[in-house]
Amino acid sequence: MLSSLINTGSTLLALSAIINDGGTQMRAGMNAEKVKEYEDLLRDANGWPFDDPVVVYYDGSKYWLADGFHRLNAVYRSGTLQEIPAEIKAGTRRDAVKYACGANAKHGLPRTNEDKRRAVTTMLEDEEWSRWSDGAIAKACAVSQ
Repeated sequence: MLSSLINTGSTLLALSAIINDGGTQMRAGMNAEKVKEYEDLLRDANGWPFDDPVVVYYDGSKYWLADGFHRLNAVYRSGTLQEIPAEIKAGTRRDAVKYACGANAKHGLPRTNEDKRRAVTTMLEDEEWSRWSDGAIAKACAVSQ
């Protein structure tokens, strides 16, 4: 499975290169049960057991995690991998935050209402994004208007 991910545009990225504490997490909190489930999958697998790579934004010096916080946390807890498949997009921390606002709407652990509220609030508190229409913010956060 790992090789098929690499062939579809993801790259193996060292865990130490990924910034996961830079304010790009839009979840209200980590789900310990999901992290444990992923941790068990990693321990039972010989490599990356997930269908999708994590998503990071690279600004020329830092890789900002935008999607895959539960998977990354499980990798750290399992101690099984030193590098993981990552879809690397060109962009800044801000781009990662914007992407994260709508992440997990269609895959992964379903978002809670609190998760959705956090994403919308993040956009409403931003100087630029707060000038967007309600519809544009709802679309970016993958929520109903």
